[in-house]
Amino acid sequence: MAAIMAGSLLISACNGTPKAPETTTSTPPSTSSANSDVPTVQSPLPATALDGSPCDTALTGSQLAHFLGQSTPAKPSDTELGPMCQWSSASGSGAGITVTYQTQSEQGIGLAYENVKPKAARWQQLEPVQGFPAVAYTNTEDKRACVIVVGVTDKLAFSTALTLGDKSAAEGKDCFDVAPQVADTVLTNVKARA
Repeated sequence: MAAIMAGSLLISACNGTPKAPETTTSTPPSTSSANSDVPTVQSPLPATALDGSPCDTALTGSQLAHFLGQSTPAKPSDTELGPMCQWSSASGSGAGITVTYQTQSEQGIGLAYENVKPKAARWQQLEPVQGFPAVAYTNTEDKRACVIVVGVTDKLAFSTALTLGDKSAAEGKDCFDVAPQVADTVLTNVKARA
């Protein structure tokens, strides 16, 4: 799971785990003038919303249990993008979640548009998550793993890299359909800190 994750927005792909949220808004988000593809954040959160480690603030124990069942201990690390945390299912199913607070690039969701979109095997601009712009991508054709990036300001974003477990993969579930639930949950927790 973590093999595809670290530094995914800069050059490669990322991995994590399952379940997707509902997004609101039927109108497309407005875009920035620098790159007409990049949506702007209409109601940005304070930068402090992404302070600290995602291991401590992105997901609660009960939320991890909901998505992964029993999980392995959190694995914190620092990346070129910012602090990252990884969790895996303790069952050995292959399911996992990685959350990165992208606090270092100062490009927000635009970094994904610039560095990932041209090379991604699959790319989809999602409906905004709770009003915040979001994209999903993967660098392989495998529907089991994907990354969701959510812009919380025009300069800050977080990503959730997901890997579906064996059962979900065998049932033909698509990470793009499932992942937004995790991103939505992380966003709720991030907003609560603002």
